[in-house]
Order: sequence, then structure tokens, then C-alpha cells
Amino acid sequence: MTENDDIKRSKRKFDPVTETRDWSVAASEEYCKRIAKNTGRRLVEIIDTEDEPLPIVCIFEDYKND
Repeated sequence: MTENDDIKRSKRKFDPVTETRDWSVAASEEYCKRIAKNTGRRLVEIIDTEDEPLPIVCIFEDYKND
């Protein structure tokens, strides 16, 4: 199932010191989506670091109130 969800996806190393956005690590992309839903934030990027045991970095932004 592929969906056009506007989430940027990449495979690269992640530097938590230089990342200014909210982030969390997870076991899979599905967990990123679950974290976003449970915390009321928008998932904007998923980084696959290929590092075990939690290879996925989820990048979040707060929803903007219009």
C-alpha cells in the first residue's frame, strides 16, 4: 500500500545534536505514524539509519492552527 502522504523518506545517518525539530526513534515507519497520532503532531520525515535495534528516526512538527 503506497500512499501520497507528503512524508519525506531517506536513508542516512542521523545527528541528534544538529537536528532542531522534534524527533523520536522507532522500530518501524508504522510506529512513527502511531507516535504522531498519539501525540497530536504531524510526521514530516522518516530517516532509516539502518542502526539496530531502533533504525527509524521520526521527525515531527506541531500542527499549525490557522
